[in-house]
Formats: sequence, C-alpha cells, structure tokens
Amino acid sequence: MKNVKTLATLLFGLFLVFGTVSGQGKKSQPAYWYEFEQPNFVISKIEIGLDEGGHGTLAYWQKDVDPVNVEITLRPDSVARLKGMAEKISLLPEDTTPSDRHLNLGKTKLVFSQKGEKREAEFTYTPNQPMNAFANFFRGLVTQHQRKSQLEVARKYQPLDTPKILKDLESDLNGSRIAEPAALASLLKSLSTDERLPLIARNQAKKLFERVGK
Repeated sequence: MKNVKTLATLLFGLFLVFGTVSGQGKKSQPAYWYEFEQPNFVISKIEIGLDEGGHGTLAYWQKDVDPVNVEITLRPDSVARLKGMAEKISLLPEDTTPSDRHLNLGKTKLVFSQKGEKREAEFTYTPNQPMNAFANFFRGLVTQHQRKSQLEVARKYQPLDTPKILKDLESDLNGSRIAEPAALASLLKSLSTDERLPLIARNQAKKLFERVGK
C-alpha cells in the first residue's frame, strides 16, 4: 500500500512538472524581438521583446556590471513609429544574412510579425536604411534606460556627477541615440528644480526639458 501511495505521489509530481512546462510552451511570443551580441563591446548583449502595444522587457549585459532586466512600456507615438518601420522592412527582400566581413560590428537579430506573417532577419551589417532604423530604435531604448538610471543614481548619491551625465545625454540627443526623448521630460523637469543639484546641472536639465518636453 505504501508503494502505491509513493507511485501516486510521483505521478502527480510529474503531472505538475509537465503541465507547467506545457503551459509555458503556450506563452505567446513577442510581436517585436531585438537581439544583439558582440562580446568585445562594453554592452556585450541586448535582448528586447515587446508586444503589439509596446509592453515588454529590456535586458542587457555590460562589462563589470550586474545584468539589467526591466519591464518597459513604449509611448503610443513610439508604438506607431515601430509599426511604421516594421511595415517598411516587410517590403524589403530577405537578403540580410550575416557576413563574416563585419563580425566586429556584432550580430543583430530582428523578429516581428507583420499582417499575420513572421519576418526574421539576422545580420552583422546591412545597407538597408529601414532595417538600420529599426535596429537603432531598440539600441536607443538601451541608451535611454542607461541615461535615466545614471541620472537617478547620481541625483540620490552623487549630485556632482549630474552635469557630466546631462552633457552625455545632450550628445545622445544630438546623435539621435535616444529612442523616446519625450519619455525623459518628466525626469528632466524634476531635475531642473532640485536644489540638491549644482546650478549648472539644473540649468542643463531645464534646457533639455524645453527641448524634449514640447
């Protein structure tokens, strides 16, 4: 009788395990997926997955720093931009296989659904502007998260570092390396009136807020 109970317990445990795995397998895939990897870069790996509404996760690995994995939500105008870029890419020929000549640039992988069809591209370099714009948008999400995190930490622990970070942010904005400039407006407005920060930092934050908060 004891052996029967033991066997029943074992079977029930297996049922739970396989039932859970099966349930996970049915989890819907992201509508947009971006992946980048180059072990020699400061940020050696990036993975971003978003649903059609712009909700998802952003993860990246940076040398000598703990991996970052956060939930993100795009602004409605960013979701519209993303869909527009995907539509342009769907019209391109699928000729973006990785090239050994550009391995130093890292390997990029894009996956998205367009009108019910899955489209996938993997490349080290591509001359297609729509493809580059799509990839740059996702890289811009990482830079955006980095600058926001740096400002929040500096504000709390190292206020004297804020002028340099704001200068770096301005350089990123000038180089179109921020995916959603307007998403930083609230933080910049708050920094511009924070008397714990140096006056130069408050003035910089005000200038950048006026630029992105329109």
